[in-house]
Amino acid sequence: MSAKIQWVKPEDVEKTWLYPDREYSYRLVTSAKQGAPLSFHVTTYLPDCDSIVEGDGEHDTVLYCLHGWARHVDLMEEREWEFRPGQAVYLPKTYKYRRIVGSAGMTVAVACTPSR
Repeated sequence: MSAKIQWVKPEDVEKTWLYPDREYSYRLVTSAKQGAPLSFHVTTYLPDCDSIVEGDGEHDTVLYCLHGWARHVDLMEEREWEFRPGQAVYLPKTYKYRRIVGSAGMTVAVACTPSR
């Protein structure tokens, strides 16, 4: 773990396409880069992206909506919600939901542990 304060912005890191033409992320803080025990990313979903999202059994994750919105359908508990700016959602290690992004796309801040 680093013992010094470090600043980073998206221009400092490589854009990582998680799903080509649907979702990309800037992994700003990670264990590999800063020695952090968690990671922090800014992820953008392109307009009208419709996908199934599943937990990997390893990472606890928090999403915070910065821009745009999506409809999330929880496939494990048969419920749904709209995810909009100013809202956060905690995702445990195991989950499954459908994410339907609106026509403006969506940008979220992502924190997860352990670091990706």
